[in-house]
Amino acid sequence: MEEVIKVNHLNKQIGTKKVLHDISFTVSKGECIALIGPNGAGKTTLFSCLLGDYSTEKTMITVLKDSPRSKKLKDKVSVLYQENIIQKRMKVKELISFYRLIYNNPLSLQEVDNILRFSELQKNQFTEKLSGGQKRLLSFLLAVIGNPQIIFLDEPTAGMDTNIRQHFWKVISLLKKQGKTIIYSSHYIEEVEHTADRVLLLNKGQLIRDTTPYALRSEKEEKVFSIPIKYVNLVRDLTYIYDVELKKDNICFTTQNPQKVWDIIYPQVDLADIEMNNITLLKKIFTVTEDK
Repeated sequence: MEEVIKVNHLNKQIGTKKVLHDISFTVSKGECIALIGPNGAGKTTLFSCLLGDYSTEKTMITVLKDSPRSKKLKDKVSVLYQENIIQKRMKVKELISFYRLIYNNPLSLQEVDNILRFSELQKNQFTEKLSGGQKRLLSFLLAVIGNPQIIFLDEPTAGMDTNIRQHFWKVISLLKKQGKTIIYSSHYIEEVEHTADRVLLLNKGQLIRDTTPYALRSEKEEKVFSIPIKYVNLVRDLTYIYDVELKKDNICFTTQNPQKVWDIIYPQVDLADIEMNNITLLKKIFTVTEDK
């Protein structure tokens, strides 16, 4: 497949802090990639490097075989930032007309309507009167109205209700079919599992996984147990449990050896008092707040 982004041993230091460590990956045309990781993982910095907001060595990043800071990419690469940036004292239709005039090959009015699904009344409203979800959808439209080849989305569905979010991902699916390349960050596990072709997992500035949602789900699962606190002595000295949390009424812990734990607690603890849940690596990632 055609390569549109190449990251080659990327390192980035901001001040005295090294934020990204030897990151390498490629992105092919038409891929939808989720960039995920815990707070402080380096996702925002990586986004900034790919967009050319941060300087990097010439050999470290190419976007469409060019430097990410090249002016040639202006109409080919677009970004939806986490915060909506919309002119307040303009009507929706006026803002759309203005943005369509900026680009050489903008979306048609029909394509605009297919994305927004706004009524004529809504299009005649000032943008500040829109709901949070509608503003987010409008921000997305303005990010893609120039018909870019590569689209970066930072927490794209933040503020959207369920219906708008479902519509948004249908639009993304259509853009993928048109050959658009999409890289997004998200803290919604369902979005990543159902929409991403690949997952790039960052942790402490390092790329620790370049994989697929299916492969992540298939990794060895951990089991999270919860039993009444009065049985704490049953598991206190076990070497194969971790993330132990003592609460007022119960003790919670994680293990990769659930059968051993079960053999110990089941004969002495009532079945109704035992809780056990699965936690995959992907779920574990999403228990940590995303960095801003």
